[in-house]
Amino acid sequence: MLATPLAVKAAALVTATVIAAETPAARKVDQLRRHWIFLTLFLLGGVLRLLFMIAYQPAFWFYGDSGSYIRLSEAPLAPHVSRGLGFVVLLKWLEPTGTFLSVALLQHLLGLGMAALVYVVLQRRGVSRWISCLAAVPLLFDELAVTVEHYLLPDTLFTALLAAGVLVLLWHKKPGWMATAGSGVLLAAAWFTKPSALPVVLLVGLYLLATRVGWRPLVAFAIAFAVPYITVMQWIGDRPSVYGSQTSIALYGRAAIIADCDRIKLTPEERTLCPEVHYDRADAYFWRRPPHMVRMVYTPEGVKLINEFSIAVIKQQPLDYLRSVGKESLAHFVPGMHLGPMHDCLRERWAPPEQWRDSTPVPDRCPPARARPDYADDFAPLENAPTATPLTRALDVYGKYVRTIPLVFSAALFLTLAALFSGRGVRGRIRLDTVMLLLTGPGLTVLTVLLGMYEARYALPALPLAAVGAALALHGLINKQQDGESVDGAPPAG
Repeated sequence: MLATPLAVKAAALVTATVIAAETPAARKVDQLRRHWIFLTLFLLGGVLRLLFMIAYQPAFWFYGDSGSYIRLSEAPLAPHVSRGLGFVVLLKWLEPTGTFLSVALLQHLLGLGMAALVYVVLQRRGVSRWISCLAAVPLLFDELAVTVEHYLLPDTLFTALLAAGVLVLLWHKKPGWMATAGSGVLLAAAWFTKPSALPVVLLVGLYLLATRVGWRPLVAFAIAFAVPYITVMQWIGDRPSVYGSQTSIALYGRAAIIADCDRIKLTPEERTLCPEVHYDRADAYFWRRPPHMVRMVYTPEGVKLINEFSIAVIKQQPLDYLRSVGKESLAHFVPGMHLGPMHDCLRERWAPPEQWRDSTPVPDRCPPARARPDYADDFAPLENAPTATPLTRALDVYGKYVRTIPLVFSAALFLTLAALFSGRGVRGRIRLDTVMLLLTGPGLTVLTVLLGMYEARYALPALPLAAVGAALALHGLINKQQDGESVDGAPPAG
């Protein structure tokens, strides 16, 4: 008789203990425990960025580009013929700090934030934790990503805005109007930072149509992007800007690198644009253009002539064009491809240097230059700069070997194709998502080669999207299911 009351009391005590353990704080601790691998990787990625900030104060300086953005930030906001203005606004916002260290810090935080976003989105979609961690690793540790974060350049801001604008649509199985509106605003900000985001906007619109999200989400996306887009274009008016037709002059370098003017037909005016010296980088033809192009390059007449020359060359040398863009596009997918000595110099520019001190003039120097300690619009002299330290030597070695983007792109391509043609049950939303991510990520990178040139940093905006696409495709191939998102959005157990 006594055993029954004791058993009841014991059961009640156990129940009370379990209920007490399920407090919000206890649940948060349990969630942190379940994600300890990612949290450890995240912490290590933060330490790596801290080492960059200690070793290379205050930030890296890119000759030409960095100074141009700083000078624009010191003047009233106005359109520019070759610079987007999103990064200029960021520089204006951080100017009260009086140091470029604040710019580098914010960009490193954006890099960490992108890694966290990739992991969380994949967890919400039911992807296993080990695949989610694997997808976040390139964003945390790729030397190119971390090096560019330390530069006074718009690439990290653009990458973060573009990634957030696309990945917010994957937060739920079917995005609602708030998610699509957020995507539109973020992509408008990305376009304001770099106009090359415009093709992504079109691809996302087609994706929303294909997923049949309904008219409200579609209208919300269209309005959220169109309002800032139209506002900016109205503000610019008929003034020349990077948001207009002037962006097409990048095609000149793409055509000039293959132009064989002795065997193609050109008008006398077009023939004046024929290059006299051969370079192995397409952008060299633009920056080292014939003297008469300096005056005409941003005029309507000059843009028209440059476009006519470029189109004439490509039309009459289609195989040369395909061979050239094919080789440079392949360099985004195959590690270690050699494209020429000028590209070797560019490779050094996107890696942490062994030391600052150098007697080589900055325009001819391959490793990164150094920004001044204050908010000045010129680089710091390197003749008396700090010499090498054990930390800078270690980071220099790190920069030579830890570049993962070509491997991520190749994985995204092959896994997406495998998911598309697999007979193992990978269908529906996963296939559509991975195709969208492949086109808006590596696809956009290839487009920059088709219309301009190869440069390793131009692949950075595609990195978060390619990583998520590869992870979703792998998840679908392993689990043989239509979609892995759990009913309540909770992460998977595995």
